[in-house]
Amino acid sequence: HVIDNLTMAAGAHWDILPGLSFDPQVSMFNIYDNSWQFQPAYWDGPRTFVTSRAASASDYKWHQTQADAVFTYNKSFASVHNLNVKAGFSYFGRKVSTLSASGRNAATDLISTLNASGVPVAVSSSISDQVVLGYFSRINYDYKQKYLLSMNMRYDGASNLGEKHKWGFFPGISAGWNLHKENFWKIFPKDLLQLKLRGSYGVNGNIGALGDFTGQGEYGVNAIYGGVAAIQNTVLQNNDLQWERSKTVDVGLDVGIFNGRVNLLVDYYRRVTDNLITTLPLPQSTGFGNILTNLGSLENKGFEFELNGRITSNSSPFQWNISINAAKTTSKILKLPPNGAEHNRVGGVNVWNPKTKTYEWMGGLQEGGRIGDMYDRKQIGIYATDEEALGAPTDMYIPLADKTKYGGDVKWQDTDGNGIIDSRDQVYMGNMYPDWTGGFANSFSYKNFSLYARLDFTTGHTIFNWARLFFEANLIGDNNMTQRVVDRSWKKQGDIATMPRYYQNGFYVQHNNFSGSKTMASSEYEESGDFLAIREVTLSYSFPTKLLQRIRMNNLQLHVTGNNLHYFTKYLGLNPEDGGKDDGRYAMPKNIIFGASISF
Repeated sequence: HVIDNLTMAAGAHWDILPGLSFDPQVSMFNIYDNSWQFQPAYWDGPRTFVTSRAASASDYKWHQTQADAVFTYNKSFASVHNLNVKAGFSYFGRKVSTLSASGRNAATDLISTLNASGVPVAVSSSISDQVVLGYFSRINYDYKQKYLLSMNMRYDGASNLGEKHKWGFFPGISAGWNLHKENFWKIFPKDLLQLKLRGSYGVNGNIGALGDFTGQGEYGVNAIYGGVAAIQNTVLQNNDLQWERSKTVDVGLDVGIFNGRVNLLVDYYRRVTDNLITTLPLPQSTGFGNILTNLGSLENKGFEFELNGRITSNSSPFQWNISINAAKTTSKILKLPPNGAEHNRVGGVNVWNPKTKTYEWMGGLQEGGRIGDMYDRKQIGIYATDEEALGAPTDMYIPLADKTKYGGDVKWQDTDGNGIIDSRDQVYMGNMYPDWTGGFANSFSYKNFSLYARLDFTTGHTIFNWARLFFEANLIGDNNMTQRVVDRSWKKQGDIATMPRYYQNGFYVQHNNFSGSKTMASSEYEESGDFLAIREVTLSYSFPTKLLQRIRMNNLQLHVTGNNLHYFTKYLGLNPEDGGKDDGRYAMPKNIIFGASISF
């Protein structure tokens, strides 16, 4: 097995005229992966001699080229007008080719190449390429650093889009106003307060993970028709497939207090993404299951803020800097492909809405809704005795004909009050995406010691802890159980418990208490993923300069860093980082790193 990687880059700078320069750059990245295998004849036990001599070989090539050419012009007029102009061209090209073959039944172990195989088994090859071209320009202007204006434009084309819409135009504009440079700002003491207002609007293009030839249609070549090789159209082409376009409006302000000792940045944004590249189902009569098209619109909006402060003065031997940031984002589905359902809904559950006193479709994807809403049955208790369980609603989740409930069974909320527990009794459990994200950072230094600590948090996301359900419901049937089940499960008549009784070999999983299906879980396993993490702590020591001079060293610093040291969270799984289904995530590894920085 041989792998060769080659990376090359070259660039230049040319000052054409005063203020005008040209910066070209070209890079190349190649991967060549060649492998082969051969299984000599061998004894499989004392009586069987295997002579199939399986052989295979493969060849993989990735060739990528990128080029950029940028012209830059800088000019100042009358010492108050400052202009910066950039214009250029960019090219990205990538070609991938593969070749593989296999055979068997060579006559001897002495020749391991494929040509010695007596029986050819398989052969395949592929060639795929993509090209993205772009023309861009940007104009920056300011007047006395008081009024700031920037305009940019991109015109990009991608080879894997539809024939009619390969090119897209993506403009943007932003403006800023430094109020503290105005004359009327002199009413404040010098350097007490600085304020900048800014706003922007821009359009970005995206083609995501679109395949190289998906828009042009794809063909399968492995089909056999009438005993001969045939070509089958497997993906329907769409010549109208075009760029996804995200239109973003952002307004914000930057505040500086006490000569920049405290700085605050606040932003509010709204982003609407149109022409989402979406799979649209087709009638079976077409011969195709679906087609890629541009349908759908999604809105994301929210605000972000960042606060930085220097707690101690510059003259203090002890330095302390602090940084805080937070962001809140909400999403809304504005448009979906028409499918005849109300709000063009895809998926979701039909549940009882106590506010409207009607059954309504919730969750899934639907216009006006959010992505990631989660619904489930709500556990409101455990029946303490058989007598108490006799008055239970009829539980339609029990797959058996006998739906009698007993002491130790789960007491479900009958949301619609009709005496039947079914999917319509599900209630909102939360959303898989967070409401808030952010972090805190502190840096301290005293003489030759410095300490840096960073924490981050996420709140508002819900996790379906499938991994815990798997163990506690004994779905593997090995009669193992967690300590939580031992301590909290119902064991005898009259017990006041928070978990149902435990059945050998997981029988009761199928009867009353649990289920292996996400749609048949319960609120017991829909957990909050809120956490505060100690993400990084670094302690370092720099040796005194006088000591280093004696040993002819410029710098010597020792440091120790700890990453992912602890989570403050109520989540019972191993990793609370992401919402949605936890079907056995790996825990975030804790790292302790020792290092030294040395220079002579």
